[in-house]
Amino acid sequence: MARTNLIKATRKAIKESPREIFNWDLLVCTWIWAFSGVAKGFDEGNIASLVIMDTFKERFGIANQTDHEYANTKGWIVAIATAGAVFGCLGCVWMTQRLGRTRTMQLFTLIYIAGCLGQAFSNGNLAALYATRVIAGIGIGATTVLPSIYITEIAPQPIRGLLTLQYTCCQQLGVVFGFFFNYGITKYHAGTQLQWQLPTALQVAPAVIWGLGTLYTPETPRFLLMKGRRSEALSTLCRFRRLPEDHPYVQGEFYGIETQLNHEMETVAGASVFDLMKETFTDVANRRRFVLMFACHVFGQWSGANAITQYSPTIFGYLGIAGTEARFLATGLYGVLKFVSVLLFSIFVIDFIGRRRSLMTGIIMQILTLAYVGGYLGVTSGWSAERIEGSASAITASRTAIAAIYIHAVAWSIGWFSIPYLVTAEVFPIRIRSINVSILMAVHWAMYFGCSRAMPSLLAATDRYGAFIFFLSICTCSLVYVFFAMPETSGRSLESMDKLFDRPWYTVRKIAYPTPDDLKPAARAMLENEKDQESVTASNHVEDTYDKRNQ
Repeated sequence: MARTNLIKATRKAIKESPREIFNWDLLVCTWIWAFSGVAKGFDEGNIASLVIMDTFKERFGIANQTDHEYANTKGWIVAIATAGAVFGCLGCVWMTQRLGRTRTMQLFTLIYIAGCLGQAFSNGNLAALYATRVIAGIGIGATTVLPSIYITEIAPQPIRGLLTLQYTCCQQLGVVFGFFFNYGITKYHAGTQLQWQLPTALQVAPAVIWGLGTLYTPETPRFLLMKGRRSEALSTLCRFRRLPEDHPYVQGEFYGIETQLNHEMETVAGASVFDLMKETFTDVANRRRFVLMFACHVFGQWSGANAITQYSPTIFGYLGIAGTEARFLATGLYGVLKFVSVLLFSIFVIDFIGRRRSLMTGIIMQILTLAYVGGYLGVTSGWSAERIEGSASAITASRTAIAAIYIHAVAWSIGWFSIPYLVTAEVFPIRIRSINVSILMAVHWAMYFGCSRAMPSLLAATDRYGAFIFFLSICTCSLVYVFFAMPETSGRSLESMDKLFDRPWYTVRKIAYPTPDDLKPAARAMLENEKDQESVTASNHVEDTYDKRNQ
């Protein structure tokens, strides 16, 4: 069947949907859960600023280390939280299946708060700082698993991408908080312990907001159905859609969820975590889903953008921006640009041009900007700031390199930053969704840890420019893989993706884009199915009558 135009199809789906489904209750619940994304971004922005502060280095006894020792220590301080996030993601596997999304989120929020306060009051003890960053990382890890699952499961099909990406917007908002809080506090408290303690402790404030907010949000209809609480699931769906139980839209969506879930429950009833893992890897279609998303998280992290964010004050120094305050301002603007680009992308792009085109566009932009920055650093390797300032061409090249870093931020925002979160939560059947999202986010954080930990040494060992060439090569490989293996999930119902994974990965490009039938809302599909059944019944009735008359 012919392809359909995603922009026209999405507009049509939104236009044909009842106005009631786009309501404040849905948006408030989405924003409460999405706001937890601030945790990851706030830590990135905050720790990137802290490790270059003289007061922080003196307090923790690392001010007199050699360049090699400092690079090693800095790498551990920055990366150790990501190691804790791996355990946070894996801890979600068992708990989300039994306690649900809401209760699990509340528990890990408390763990995150404890870790943040521990860092702020570690009192110059490097071992205590490491330990409390691991604890905070456990909480951060959970906040990267649960919101995307929750939002995906409550979102109406036509705007699923828009709502799910509000979480990634909040991640970038957290980066803005981290950098600008440090910029403001440094401006007024430079040289004091408050310069690093206050922004670290302020990470607790957003956690209290979203933690209390989750008391207002119900469990998802899909989880309630999975637990056999059918009437509660239907009531919750009606709350999110602002429609009565007998409305065709609600009936259609509920029918689609229940039918798919019943099929999955019948296939593997009473399964343990081991059984769900076995189901993931022994079923060919599920295994292909897992491999696709595993590759996406590996490519996404080793494309280098998160490492660039974490060490952005250092990198802006390489590109010619002098002074701690100026670097904080530059990195703060870098965070603002990432936040705005993700927000605009989620509203105006993702559900219209789709995941696949967005990702390939972002990767191509990353390749071009990484090539320029790597080339600039290669040419100016060993140059002093005075030599660069004394050359008009070098100054122009320096400013262009800074612009390239900002463009790279936009590329990352519309590509490898946003798409893995969204597609991971979309492609798996509900029965194995939470366990696979948890495992894949653990992979995400393990890769994040590896790249973050390696970044200082990589910059030092390759005369700075080699790190960018390495990231460029990863992006090039990822572009080839995405072209062949990444399907378009935009507009598809969560229950209609099986056929995408019935073929080898390198042939997915042939059916990557959805047909008009793939974009049918669940309600319309159910009604058409009922009409077909009525037609068949009527036909059978005519045939029976004819046979009786002949007899």
